[in-house]
Amino acid sequence: MEWITIILSSLFTLISPVGLVADQVAEGLIRDRIDKADLIDVRIDNASNFQLGGGRIDRVRFAGRGIYPIPELRIDTLDVETDPIDVDLRALQSGKFALDEPVQAASHIILDTADLNLLLQSPRVQDLLDTLRFNLPGASDREKNRYGLGNPRIQFLTGNRVQVTIDLEDRVLEEQVEALVETGLEIVDGHQLVLVEPTVVIDDQPVPNQLLDAFLTGIDSELTLKQFEEVNVVARVLNFELQPQALDLVFFVRIDPDSPLLDGD
Repeated sequence: MEWITIILSSLFTLISPVGLVADQVAEGLIRDRIDKADLIDVRIDNASNFQLGGGRIDRVRFAGRGIYPIPELRIDTLDVETDPIDVDLRALQSGKFALDEPVQAASHIILDTADLNLLLQSPRVQDLLDTLRFNLPGASDREKNRYGLGNPRIQFLTGNRVQVTIDLEDRVLEEQVEALVETGLEIVDGHQLVLVEPTVVIDDQPVPNQLLDAFLTGIDSELTLKQFEEVNVVARVLNFELQPQALDLVFFVRIDPDSPLLDGD
C-alpha cells in the first residue's frame, strides 16, 4: 500500500491540463523508489485528467515481476488491484496526502525459496542477527553476549510446513552447533498465523516439549493481522500456500482515511 500512496500523491501533484500519461508517470515513480525490476506495468483505469483533477481514480492495477525493492531481496511476482480511490484534494494542496473514502486493494505475491535464502545469507540480515542478544537455559548474565546466530537457511516442505536452519555460535569456545526449527503454518480466520506441531532440534538433540511450550507461550497472540486495526488498517489473508520452491500469498487490505499510516510519519 505504500507504493499506492506514493503513486497517488505524486500523480495528483504532477498532473497538468496539458496532459501526462498517468500510467507512465506511475511506473516511473515506482522505478525511482526501488533498486530494479524485470517488469513493472501500471494501469490506471478511466483516469482522464478531468477525473484526476476531481480527486478520483476508478482503479489502479499494478503488475511486477522480478522486483528488487532493495538489492538483497527479489520478489518474483507482485500484483495489486485497487477499488475506486477518492483523494482529499484540499489536504493534498496543503502538502498532506489524505483520503475522502477508505482505499481497498487485493494483492498477490510470490516469493521464491532461492531468493529468500539469498536475503538470509546477505550481510544486511547477518548485521541484524548480530544485534540480537539471548541466553541459553542456565546461562548467567555475564554470558549474555556469549552466543550468536549465523548462516540462516529456509526450506518449504509439503503440507504447508517450513524448516529453518541456523547456526548457534559459542563465541567463547569458538564452536557452533546447528539448530533446526520446523513447524506447520496455518492461517485461521484470515488473520491469525498458527504454528502447527513445531519442533526444535539443536545439535541433533530434540528440545523437550516442556521447554518448547514455555518458549512459545503467548506467541500466537502476537501473530495476528488484527494488530493493524489499531492504526485503522484491516488486512486479511485470502490464500496462503507453501510450495517446495515458493511462498504464494493473496491478501486484502483496507486503509481508512483516518489511519496514521497515511501521514507518512
